[in-house]
Amino acid sequence: MRVNAELLSEALEQVQAAIFEPSLWLPAIEAISRASGALGATIAEPNGRGVFGATLSTENLEDFLEGYVREEWGSRDFRAQQLLPPVRRAGVVLETDIISKEQFERHDYYKLMRKHGIADCVLLDLSSAKDELYLVFQNSLAEAPPRAEEAVHFHAIRTRLIAALQLAQHVDASKVMGMAAAFETSRIGCIFFDRKGFITLANPKAKALFTGDLRISRGELRVSSAIETAHFNRALKTVLQAKRATTDTVSAVRLSRPGKRPLIVRFERFGTQLADVFSHSCAMALIEDPDEEIRLKPETLMALFDLTPAETRISLLVASGMSAVDIAGQHGIGYETVRSHIRSIFQKTGTGRQSELSALFGKIRL
Repeated sequence: MRVNAELLSEALEQVQAAIFEPSLWLPAIEAISRASGALGATIAEPNGRGVFGATLSTENLEDFLEGYVREEWGSRDFRAQQLLPPVRRAGVVLETDIISKEQFERHDYYKLMRKHGIADCVLLDLSSAKDELYLVFQNSLAEAPPRAEEAVHFHAIRTRLIAALQLAQHVDASKVMGMAAAFETSRIGCIFFDRKGFITLANPKAKALFTGDLRISRGELRVSSAIETAHFNRALKTVLQAKRATTDTVSAVRLSRPGKRPLIVRFERFGTQLADVFSHSCAMALIEDPDEEIRLKPETLMALFDLTPAETRISLLVASGMSAVDIAGQHGIGYETVRSHIRSIFQKTGTGRQSELSALFGKIRL
């Protein structure tokens, strides 16, 4: 493994673009890997149960990772057990400085590595207060181990990636907060989740809906029903495990409430799974309250459909189910005047019947 300083400088410039365009993270990591002279690179993390897994990996390591998962090395990764303590202290570790030649030759883990043409590695600690993350550069059997003097390049990579990771999550958090505010304006409850399924943000509307037996606590939604909890977690997991956002990555569940109709929760992924490690949030849940009465603002209808003030008042009455006769009788307006207003309302809104107008207004939440 020999670092090409010129190529590495160019590769690190790609990281800046990836901060604002998450789809560029994998090409950036691949470019850094090539510049480092590595066979490939993996970003790995523990899942909380003593098991390691790859969250982002270059394509040429896919066969190795399949074998890693198939043979369940995640729970008995010799390399992780030996290298994590020193890399937490130093930030960067060259594996050949820690693992003996005898261990390389005899341990079953390294037999797996050799099957896939992998020798030693360089391990970088990218962890933050929120995440425990490690970047692993895998060296080819055909290459000599990295030299001690090249460690300075890997420290530079680590410094740049930690700063980029923090900035990317800050940029993504700003986007998520903007989405939450937009949903709040539309009176829609929304909750956002990170790649591990923990709640990262809930807007005030969602918080108001989750009270009593339904509540948000320590980054998780607490539901009194074990069955509904299982359904909720399964639907969320399905969305989180999708590789990218599509129509297939939408899932919905119902959450019961005492004395009220159940809330309807619809999950949706956004972004790609490859960029999740650099994102503040990667999925959301939109919450619908069937018992909530949607109260349209007259100024909204006037702005959307160019209705007059009189047409606006009558359109709301028609949409609520009142007939022209009832409107005329109860509001002291001539029947023919009401009918004239209704014809104009239908024309301006592109509707032709009371049911269509009601359906249209029911979709407007601004």
